[in-house]
Amino acid sequence: MPDSWSHNNQNVTIDSVEDIAKLLPTRSTKRSVKKRSILIYQGEVPRQAYIVLSGVFKAYRLGNFGEEQVVGFRTKGDMFPETWIFGKTSSALYYYEALEDSEVLTVERPVLLELFDTNPDIKERVFHYMVSGYTGLLMQLTALEQSRAAEKLLLMMYYLMFRYGKQVTAGAYRVDLRLTHTTLGSLMGLTRETTTMELGRLKRKKVINYDSKGFVIYRQELERRLGDESFSSLNLQ
Repeated sequence: MPDSWSHNNQNVTIDSVEDIAKLLPTRSTKRSVKKRSILIYQGEVPRQAYIVLSGVFKAYRLGNFGEEQVVGFRTKGDMFPETWIFGKTSSALYYYEALEDSEVLTVERPVLLELFDTNPDIKERVFHYMVSGYTGLLMQLTALEQSRAAEKLLLMMYYLMFRYGKQVTAGAYRVDLRLTHTTLGSLMGLTRETTTMELGRLKRKKVINYDSKGFVIYRQELERRLGDESFSSLNLQ
């Protein structure tokens, strides 16, 4: 059921993140972003906040030797750069690059914070958004702590399912991220070759399936391979 948000004495029904623009008709701008375009550079002082309307953005940093270190993705409904938006950093910690043709809503930070601050419904939604993001980061950290590539990938698949998955059939979750094996490997600190080999194993064991458009992850089989009952209590909605 759609949420009804009020702002400036106007009731606006929000069916999708794109409708947030209705709350700020003269204070936000829609912008198309081409694939491989970098919206924000590591160390840059952002000029506005971004909310993803469609497409996918990769968040990453460059290591001491210029190697790309992927830390996550921003998809429809996500905002960035979060640490700058909420005043925790004065500049961007990461690069944000479009993985495909995308569209964003740009809003000045004070305007966005005012919207969060003056509307209890929006504030509650932002709270749940941040809790989900924090839970996902803990799962991602758990994956990175594993010493074996197979366990890294199992836990990373769970992270992707939790953070970006949409249930398509009973127990099957679609993750529409067009990730190369190099990008996925960078997310885990693994080489492309190792990532390709481990993905093939999970596919043969019917834990996942994948094509050029994304992944299908089978939750029950994934949890069985993990052997950790605590994950079964996670709400993926």
